[in-house]
Amino acid sequence: MTSASEPHHVLLSDTVWERYSERILQADPTVTPVIYTGPDQLPDELVADVRSACFSDDCWPDRTLGIMKSAIAAPKLKWLHTFSTGVDSPIFRAFVERGVRLTNSAGTAASPIAQTVMMYMLAHSRDFKGFVRQQQRHEWTMHRFVELEGSSLLVVGVGPIGQEIIRLAQAFNMNVTAARRTVGGSQPCPVVPLSQLHEALAQADYVAVALPLNDETRNTIDAEALAAMKPGSFFMNVGRGELVDEQALIDALRRGHLAGAGLDVFAVEPLPADSPLWDMENVIITPHSSGTSTLISGRAIDIFIDNLSNLARGAELRNEVIF
Repeated sequence: MTSASEPHHVLLSDTVWERYSERILQADPTVTPVIYTGPDQLPDELVADVRSACFSDDCWPDRTLGIMKSAIAAPKLKWLHTFSTGVDSPIFRAFVERGVRLTNSAGTAASPIAQTVMMYMLAHSRDFKGFVRQQQRHEWTMHRFVELEGSSLLVVGVGPIGQEIIRLAQAFNMNVTAARRTVGGSQPCPVVPLSQLHEALAQADYVAVALPLNDETRNTIDAEALAAMKPGSFFMNVGRGELVDEQALIDALRRGHLAGAGLDVFAVEPLPADSPLWDMENVIITPHSSGTSTLISGRAIDIFIDNLSNLARGAELRNEVIF
């Protein structure tokens, strides 16, 4: 909490200040911007009094290193907001361990990511790639497709993204089940604990993984889990690449155990050019872009501005991350 007369030095990008300065000053009139233009780290004297910082998506990826180094160099930093939902990078834990409060933008990308999952399923069920090939050949060939209605979907992870996937899939009249680490309270569909994941995988036509990455969830979808999946089912990952044993997934696709996959995230990003996944006809790749809609930036900044006001009033911060 900053006193009314004390300036609140906030590190933020030139883009954020240009677009949102009026709203920022309405939320906290004491804000004194420390503008990051990049790409290099700001001099120590410029960040000496910085107490808050906003890591916005206009800095990703080209200016990420510079603004994060600037935040690290700020000795008085007390709060960092990030545009991302995932905070599995060690840098975020390092900030928290030195006493910096961390807030993320969880929920802001739920809608476009869930829509991407629906795109994967529609493209697979209707053989969209086949239609594209026919169009390229000027070939008029009709073929039947399997509707999503009545198909079974397992959503692994019931955070904001998982909940939105469930909502959209139910609107398509799919039979939806979810798996999560803990089960309790009101749930949007039948839910099983991750201890029963293999049994649930065996029943699903489609599987969408939307778990956060941590020590408990890393490699959740391993070779055994993939083997447990229903033959001919379709796998999707919009969580983190490290949730999946990627080589085991490639093997399952090559063997034909899985009918295909829709993948937004990978163990190594960018996906190496020699990865077999690039050339698989039954794989849809979206290069970690399922959440990069035109509305995402504004939603993340809304949380940042709300929290500026909350911080000034000594109120609870939205989306505070506790490790």
